[in-house]
Amino acid sequence: MTPHRYEIEFQGSNDGQSWTPYPFRYKPQDPAKAPGIYAPYQPRFDWNLWFASLGTWTDNPLVLRTEELLLRNDPAVLALFAGNPFSAAPPRYVRAVLWQYWFTTPAEKKKGGLWWRRKLLGSYAPTLVLSEGGSAQIAGSTAGVPF
Repeated sequence: MTPHRYEIEFQGSNDGQSWTPYPFRYKPQDPAKAPGIYAPYQPRFDWNLWFASLGTWTDNPLVLRTEELLLRNDPAVLALFAGNPFSAAPPRYVRAVLWQYWFTTPAEKKKGGLWWRRKLLGSYAPTLVLSEGGSAQIAGSTAGVPF
């Protein structure tokens, strides 16, 4: 294992400015939440996203497909998450960003109570939006998304 880990986070927005993360069930996300132990169960969605974070979005169509289905509030995809921050209506935009996580040191944990330190590395995949015709497209583009 590496001394740090990369994690993809899906976020939705209605204005393209303020972003709300979709909460994961098993992956690191909240720096104050202790890491879970899930043996012998391995959460497949979370595991595949960890592998995707080691490459590019173009090599991992799972990421854009997840973005598209979150734009549609797809129940099967939403069931992979701990909750839906857009339960009243799907967001207008969905993006995937990349974080880098490290465990805190024992001194940091004692002082602040946090299990993780994290740093936002930036965008992992393009932001998607649904066109008027209902197809997913990259925000600001007129072309559909190749899946």
